[in-house]
Amino acid sequence: MKKITSFFSCLLLFAILTAFTSNKFQNETTIDPIAYKVMEIGFMWDVLNQGFEPDMDRDATWLDVGFRSKYAAVKKHASLEIIESTFGVPVFIRGPHDGEMNFKSTTSFGYYNPEFIAKLKSYTELALEHPMFKQVVKQTYDQYLKSMALTYQEAYRFINDNPSQLAELQTYYLLEIAKPEGSTEGSLQEVFRDYADNGYFADEAGSKAYSMKNPNADWYEAVTAPSFWLRRSIDGTAPQIYELLEMLINEME
Repeated sequence: MKKITSFFSCLLLFAILTAFTSNKFQNETTIDPIAYKVMEIGFMWDVLNQGFEPDMDRDATWLDVGFRSKYAAVKKHASLEIIESTFGVPVFIRGPHDGEMNFKSTTSFGYYNPEFIAKLKSYTELALEHPMFKQVVKQTYDQYLKSMALTYQEAYRFINDNPSQLAELQTYYLLEIAKPEGSTEGSLQEVFRDYADNGYFADEAGSKAYSMKNPNADWYEAVTAPSFWLRRSIDGTAPQIYELLEMLINEME
């Protein structure tokens, strides 16, 4: 039954996307190429995820949660190269990602391009103006993205809850990746283990500096999300990306 549903989803997707680009609709419906790409991935997400199994060598993860597995599932249609070609601007202005995501670097990380984030937000809002697209994305969001989105929303608030602590973590992380061998801690898993394990972050004195309000968050996403926002606080795009995340959550919820 699921395969049949996916088949009909593909047919629906083909019909909709063909309508957007056919001569009959060109004068009536103008779909910007960037909004079109956002809509394409939204419509295809469920189909692309059917039966997908992450591979450590290929995808740098064996988990079916977190950003890496989601990127791996859709990269055939939304690789870094495809996204940059569609949006006309680099996704990153600095870092190890060159035509493809590099998740193995221990000495650098990607600095997001503010222009790309602004375009992504603008065209996501444009795409969500189409009721049918919004309905399909709502289903995708509920099934694949909601838990991660809420975890990242809360992790942003957590990482910014104590500015002096954030400054210390920024210095620590930059010193780690400046070593010849780079950081050996990945996404600072040990730093945020208390947060992911127990729902709180313990400071040096052992006091609970922050309480996580989402006890059902996936552990891997809970331990890696703060590191994502730490890097965004360094490259300066944290408020901008958080605004995009809040917009998506508000639209879907």
